[in-house]
Amino acid sequence: MRNKLGWILAVALVLASPLFAFDRQDFDRIADFSVTIKTLAGLSEAGALSGRLLLLDGTVASVQFLEAAESPFAVELELAGGEWIGTEEVKIYLCRVRFRGPEYARRFPRRAPRTPGPGEIVVNDRILVVARLAGRTRAEDGTPLWVLEGLHVRALR
Repeated sequence: MRNKLGWILAVALVLASPLFAFDRQDFDRIADFSVTIKTLAGLSEAGALSGRLLLLDGTVASVQFLEAAESPFAVELELAGGEWIGTEEVKIYLCRVRFRGPEYARRFPRRAPRTPGPGEIVVNDRILVVARLAGRTRAEDGTPLWVLEGLHVRALR
């Protein structure tokens, strides 16, 4: 039994060893935490961001259920960020984030509860999203918007 445990530990260390060689440059090739909704709005093409993971924060402006059934569940959020220009004007930046899969069905309730649970996300929640670029679309007013494939989401309450 001890010999078996020793082999399991040895194999685990060998398999985990590439993780220790992972440095910041390697991480920067797959993720970019400097991107904001504002910088996305200013991009005309994906370029170096194609395939990279992005960490975005913003406010849920709208929720649209693309597939309401738990399997295959799909929801699209309109994520908003903004900035003050002077003291009287606010500039709003938008993108859309799509989440697909049954694991998200409980995160996005069909009807917003009066007090959302700790894992639920509703309109006007401030959220943190890990996503990657999936394409572009147009807003109702014709403004181009980036569409992202959401991988992880967390409410910031």
